[in-house]
Amino acid sequence: MSTLFFNGNFYVGRGRRAAAVLVGKDGFITEVFGKIPDPALRLRPDVRQKDLGGVFVFPAFEDAHNHPAGRARAFYELDFRASEVPWGDVKKAIRERSRIVPAGQWIVCHGWSEKRWGKIAADELDEISPAHAVLLIHVSYHGGVVNKRGLSSLAEQGIVVRDPAAQETGRVTEEDFENVMAATAGDSGEYQKAIPMAAGALLKKGIVAAHDMNVTTFDQLDAYRELARSGALSIASALYIHSRLLRDEKRILSFVRDMQGDIEIFGLKLFLDGVIGTSTAAVSRAYRDGTGWGALRMHFSECKTLVRKAASVGLRHIAMHCIGDRAADFAVDVFEKLRKEYWRDITTWRLEHFEMPSERAIRALARSGGVASMQPNFNWDVAAYETRLGRDAQRLNPFRKLKDAGVTIAFGSDGMPSGPVAGIRWATLDAPFGHQRLTIDEAVEAYTIVPASLAGMDHVRGRIAKGYEANFAVFAQDPFHNSSGADDGVPRALWRRGVQVAGDA
Repeated sequence: MSTLFFNGNFYVGRGRRAAAVLVGKDGFITEVFGKIPDPALRLRPDVRQKDLGGVFVFPAFEDAHNHPAGRARAFYELDFRASEVPWGDVKKAIRERSRIVPAGQWIVCHGWSEKRWGKIAADELDEISPAHAVLLIHVSYHGGVVNKRGLSSLAEQGIVVRDPAAQETGRVTEEDFENVMAATAGDSGEYQKAIPMAAGALLKKGIVAAHDMNVTTFDQLDAYRELARSGALSIASALYIHSRLLRDEKRILSFVRDMQGDIEIFGLKLFLDGVIGTSTAAVSRAYRDGTGWGALRMHFSECKTLVRKAASVGLRHIAMHCIGDRAADFAVDVFEKLRKEYWRDITTWRLEHFEMPSERAIRALARSGGVASMQPNFNWDVAAYETRLGRDAQRLNPFRKLKDAGVTIAFGSDGMPSGPVAGIRWATLDAPFGHQRLTIDEAVEAYTIVPASLAGMDHVRGRIAKGYEANFAVFAQDPFHNSSGADDGVPRALWRRGVQVAGDA
């Protein structure tokens, strides 16, 4: 049976609204009405009626940079990312967890930053729970602190922490941190339970599709494959694998061939630098607080080898993490040098974060047709990073400059607790500076149709239009024309393919 959704304010792009939408039994839109349709349609016995009561309806969002698998483990570990909990309470929570976790096993806690809980060292974690391996994860997921028992456990597994200072401080960043995360990750069965939980949290934010930008273990891939087979995952997922997985090209090739449809492996993720929060983003001017310049994590030859391997196993996208201006310049150099060589195999080059691009990097990206995959919710960094970057913090996220230069911009949240509504507001109404400010239409497109186009789904996803999936994010008020941020950025309801999957509307 078809369903007529009426008495709504449907956003159909470029500031235009529709009053009603007819959805077929297959979950696709068959008609969009500029005004309430003829009463004859509303009286037909084969058409179900859904009176929306004057709510505002936007196309459901597609998060171009998220981490459903990587963050899923937080559902069975300690997670304080979304709460302002003092360090004393965190220590108490770790002690309580130590009473139920067998001695020698890992206790993992998410949400640390120096701004929130101060500088934490290994010996302090040892005092809290000396019998357990403890990992404190930085909010950026580019660093953390491991206690002495944890360092011993890693050594027993044959995992070498390369930074010699870590043996005293417990601080691990970038590759060392990635190795610790992989060593403490769950198995496929745990991820098969946790990834759908992460997907459920995304649905509540109005997200029906996510690009998982760092699938790091074969257990995560296996979980995704089993979820694809069972149909148990409630969101569409475009997967990007960490370069470490290309050490087993034959195994990756089997996953690429097996996974098609709503869950598919699209590309390779390369980490060219780190993040500002741990002073590992590669910048051209030293950090003001004396923490260095950051560093590039790869040489061009490494990038070329990995791109060749990616192409050989059928990956079509290359996504490069680049936050600092030095990393952004390097990323566009890699892109421009390799895109012609691999034009048959690699269809899309994505520069992830691209927070501090130079004018040269912006021009190069516009000229060569790459995509800036950015996180508008990171605009809060302008204030947060002034002590580390000084006036350079004002250069972060120049969305307006990029758009005016002709660069394609896709938006994502990086798996942060804030969702698309907060991100769109940060890029529009709440943008600190003019060079960051987009129009509402531009920002909504960056969070809907542009990510869908990257996944090759812009013909059926990302718009409220005839022939598209009936994916609706429903709000009591217009969240982008309200100074208070209507509904706190949380949709009242979410519909996917004509079926309500979240909320109470």
